[in-house]
Amino acid sequence: MRLLGIALAFMLSAPWLAACDDDAVSQARRQTLIIGKASGLSTIDPGATVMAYNFAPMSLSYERLLRFAVADGSPTGAVEGELAESWRLDDDGKSWLFTLKQNHRFDDGSLVTAAAVRFSFLRTLRLGLGPAQALSGLEDVEAIDARTVRFRLAAPSPIFPLILALPPMVVINPTVLAHQKGDDLARAWLSEHTAGSGPYRVASWERGQRIVLKPNPYAAETPRYFQKIVLKTVKDNASRRLLLERGDIDIFEGVTPDMADKVAQMSGVALFERPTPVIVALAMNTTRAPFTDIRVRQAISLAIDRRAIASGVVHGHASLVNGVLPAGIPGHDPDLPEVRRDLSAARALLKEAGIAPGMEFTLSYVPASATVDSTALAIQNQLADAGLKIRLETLAPSAFAKVLAGDFDLTLSNWSADFPDPWPIMQFAYHSSNAGEGYNLSRYANAEVDGLLARAEHTMDAAERTALYEQAQRIVMAEEPMVNLFAVHGLLAYRADVRGLLYNAWQPGIYNVESMYRGDDAP
Repeated sequence: MRLLGIALAFMLSAPWLAACDDDAVSQARRQTLIIGKASGLSTIDPGATVMAYNFAPMSLSYERLLRFAVADGSPTGAVEGELAESWRLDDDGKSWLFTLKQNHRFDDGSLVTAAAVRFSFLRTLRLGLGPAQALSGLEDVEAIDARTVRFRLAAPSPIFPLILALPPMVVINPTVLAHQKGDDLARAWLSEHTAGSGPYRVASWERGQRIVLKPNPYAAETPRYFQKIVLKTVKDNASRRLLLERGDIDIFEGVTPDMADKVAQMSGVALFERPTPVIVALAMNTTRAPFTDIRVRQAISLAIDRRAIASGVVHGHASLVNGVLPAGIPGHDPDLPEVRRDLSAARALLKEAGIAPGMEFTLSYVPASATVDSTALAIQNQLADAGLKIRLETLAPSAFAKVLAGDFDLTLSNWSADFPDPWPIMQFAYHSSNAGEGYNLSRYANAEVDGLLARAEHTMDAAERTALYEQAQRIVMAEEPMVNLFAVHGLLAYRADVRGLLYNAWQPGIYNVESMYRGDDAP
């Protein structure tokens, strides 16, 4: 009789136990943030990558000395301390002194010290990979005491604090050297593991599938709500969109302009959209005739209808760029007139330059997306109206080397600023030293512009520096080595119950998950 009573009691309690399990699963899911990513990651070693698709786990697992202040989805141009309590420029104009905050700890419990800062930056320089290029002016890093570190530069640099806020400029636990193989500075180990002081740390990684992050128990800023982050690779856009609609992922990266309006209409979904400094441009080879003739370059500029491309190809999810610098960057002039299409003027300039109707040129580009293909096709059609025959040549990424070597007529360029400053755009897109592989794709060279950029790079006075960039911009605009077509908008879709998101459209893939929460569950 007692056994029967036990069995009966168990059967009666089973539904209640199942309900408890369901509640536990539901709560675990609510406290898990799942981000659907368009591509897998290649490495999470901060010293070895400048690719934005690798930044998410790095930004959550590590801390930088400084971070960008963000307002309404865009950086303000100011920086704020993350590991740094204070910082100042020494009187020599070439040394920056930082004092660290107290009690920031790596995920093994050890303190973040000035020695760790020194190790991290010297490691990046020794690796000599992409992130090291941003530190080319750094001569030495000195740990003065446990909380004080000095950076010595070769020359004054007004953008050095902004460079320190870039995603790869993190502080790594020096104990990673225990995993060193040969002289790789633990690169093999750090490509798949983290050793930082951020709010999370990488718990597991199934390459091509998912990365799972869980809280760092020693973090100074512990997660407010989400106890687990899953970065899930779903390469197909349609599949990623379906997962978002069903609630199987919380954030949908890689929203394309053609699907943005449909995604915005989904029930329970919000769409983030902000302008970015990512500019799509048509670059003309200024070292190859007839593009050495400014009249030909001006004619091509006048023959292109930028507004039609922005509204048609990008479905309105883009902004026009009147000038060289996009909005949000010092030196941008919002009063510059829009370049309107003028076929009559374009044909007249071509005739004056001796370009006969029907002359053929080649537009070489990498078909990275449907938007790129559509942009190339629109340019082909619009230049045909001016009497130019444009042959489209699609290239594999590896074959783009011919463009970098200068073997092309026209090409599509895609470049950006990592932070709100003229330097990344003006220096890389227009300084003659960066022709070709330095990403001055038009191979533009002007000694006066080079001189202005060199002065601006080391001028500490903000007003004087902006004036130098404005002067250089006016020269570039007059000579038109490139046609700026549009600045793309940053698009991100997410479940509407995800709250507290402070997204930076200039640095896609980086999230403030530690302060985010779901629905009305604000702790």
